[in-house]
Amino acid sequence: MADGHSEDLQALPERVQELEGKLAISLETLELLKQELLRKDQIIAGLQHRLFGAKSERHHPDQTQLDFGEDVLGKSEAPCEIPAGQEDDPEAEGAKERNASRRNKKDLFPRFLPVVVEDVIVPDEVRANPDAYIEIGEFHHDELTVRRAQLYWRRQTRKKFKSKEDRSLPPLVAAAPAPSVPGTMCGPDLIAMIIADKYFYHDPQYRQSTRFLMRFGAILSRQTLNQWTHAGMDLLAPVGEAILRELRLAEIIQVDETPMAYLDPGHGSTAQGYLWWYRDTASGTAYCDWQLGRGHNCLIELLGLDDEAVSCNVRMIQCDGYSAYEALANRYREILLAACLAHIRRKFIEALAGAPEESGEILSIIRRLYQIERHLRNTVATDSCRMLVRQGRARPLVNQLKEKILAEHGRHRPRSKFGEALDYALGQWEQFERYLGEGRLEIDNNLTENLIRPSKPGLKNYLFFGSAEAGSGSALIYTLIANCRVQGIDPERYLAEAMRRLSPVRPPSRRRN
Repeated sequence: MADGHSEDLQALPERVQELEGKLAISLETLELLKQELLRKDQIIAGLQHRLFGAKSERHHPDQTQLDFGEDVLGKSEAPCEIPAGQEDDPEAEGAKERNASRRNKKDLFPRFLPVVVEDVIVPDEVRANPDAYIEIGEFHHDELTVRRAQLYWRRQTRKKFKSKEDRSLPPLVAAAPAPSVPGTMCGPDLIAMIIADKYFYHDPQYRQSTRFLMRFGAILSRQTLNQWTHAGMDLLAPVGEAILRELRLAEIIQVDETPMAYLDPGHGSTAQGYLWWYRDTASGTAYCDWQLGRGHNCLIELLGLDDEAVSCNVRMIQCDGYSAYEALANRYREILLAACLAHIRRKFIEALAGAPEESGEILSIIRRLYQIERHLRNTVATDSCRMLVRQGRARPLVNQLKEKILAEHGRHRPRSKFGEALDYALGQWEQFERYLGEGRLEIDNNLTENLIRPSKPGLKNYLFFGSAEAGSGSALIYTLIANCRVQGIDPERYLAEAMRRLSPVRPPSRRRN
């Protein structure tokens, strides 16, 4: 027994050491599991924010986690301050909104609205004895109203004549005019309304069909509306080709892409294509292209980089960190890429839950960079002026932002949201800094994203394109409507006028045999 106890006592240190090793492994595993659980919680929180949270990324005074005081930026912030009155003051913006809501009806509506006087109200005393009173003025009580649209036939009458001298000649009648929109029996105004209702007001064609029936008593099926829509697209195609030629002449463009489903017969489900959006930073010219893929060949085909017959002046593309753009730049060394600060900022916003203090400090510096850009935009600065202001005011902040990112890099797990944000920012840094030395560049790609955003409500309503071929026509209409938005033009009026000018020429008169 004594020998047995002695052996147990001798083995006890080894047993304790073994248990300590297992405990250390368990604690390490537990820590890894905690970190993995935190990472997944951050992903879930980000997805919930995308679905249910506010979409704006602008700083709000309630976001106290982003406001760390003047000591965060240190002394280098002083020369980069925005002049008084130009700061991004949410309270001032709120006051402007409140004042805007107090505007009277003369400010809310255009001055050229017609006024129809339906009744003149005279007091009963004056009506009973008009000779006893003198009119000295009047007051108006106005109510805003509307007249419903009217569906009607626009008729052109062709007179038929007979020769008086020679009755043997066949009757003379003018040739029938060509249809305003080939392949249809309706005018440009109606087709423009159908197209604008779907692509601008996001009203699917089955709803339009119901409205035509209930309001006008006209049975216009979805197939008919769809046929007329495609006829209008065919007529408007030359305008899209002209816009594409103009876009290729730009030296700096912004590019972004968004997925879109389409019906794929024979597979029992929808397939996914992409709407590629392009914008000229100088003129604001916008173009939407439909592609079934998302590779860099889509860019090559659109810009005509491999086609010697196509004149393309593009030398710089502002975009996000998607690999297709990197592949394009590696293949065509003369094309440079410029990064988007909004995408960098978005990564740190998603990382706020896991690293609130570190992300908040970085977002605070980014917010001051945007203040400088807002000041430049409000003062309508020229390209050379923007470059000088960025070099003097924005570059110190950019350098400080890089120092902060480098200081945090390596201190956080790469798979965490904050670690991914740091990696993404450093990977885009050289391309991001290009905006400092190029006044024609924007600080981000938001102008192009703003072109995509209005199309999303429509995509939620009609869910997908009817076929892969239908995507090209839809991209054409999105192109025309986007340029109308940029120029401040009513899309429906523009489409109608464009189709009128592109209508076939009326044929000469002829005799009817």
